[in-house]
Amino acid sequence: MARILAPRTWIALALLTLAFAAAPASAQIWSENPDAGDLVSTAQVTAGAGALTQIQGFLASPTDVDIYCVHLSATPPAFSALIGLNCAVIQGPNVWLFDAAGNGIASNNTCSGGSKQILAPNVSLAPGNYYVAVSYFEWDPQSSLGAMWQPVLPFWRAPDGPGAAGTLTGWAGSPVVQPINPYQVFFNPGFTICSAATSTSSSAWGTLKIRYR
Repeated sequence: MARILAPRTWIALALLTLAFAAAPASAQIWSENPDAGDLVSTAQVTAGAGALTQIQGFLASPTDVDIYCVHLSATPPAFSALIGLNCAVIQGPNVWLFDAAGNGIASNNTCSGGSKQILAPNVSLAPGNYYVAVSYFEWDPQSSLGAMWQPVLPFWRAPDGPGAAGTLTGWAGSPVVQPINPYQVFFNPGFTICSAATSTSSSAWGTLKIRYR
């Protein structure tokens, strides 16, 4: 004989179902909409709840730049993988990382294993908001002192151009349009969305693994 649940049990089950439906997702994939700005002041703010795993975007023109606000919730170990941009060739789009004031932190224009990866510097990155940018190859960030990074040098590196000591004021160069676009930016578990940051244990840091299609 089927067991008939008491009214209190039905109410409890209904409340439990509502609680699960209202709970925020544990991870987020952010899709660019509308076009993200090209400066810290006009960056697109990722929103939602939980860890940020991926950003999907599109460069609308050779001089388009997309910048996103993300939140770093725990200090990563030095030289651990932070961010990866999917790639097919070295002259595809580049990925850049800035702090909340627009100071450059790191970039990588070398495509290896299907991604251009940014590693944590050997100095501690404090938890807080950061800005991730994607631009076409050789369309590079500028400060009032000049180019923040020397153009076309390979591998992951901190700012090393004449404008390295300045903050981001614009972009310049001779953009090379190569795949992949639309693009995907992948994040280590230490990142969350920008608008409502959640804590993440430092033990969550590990090697960034990217499945490239």
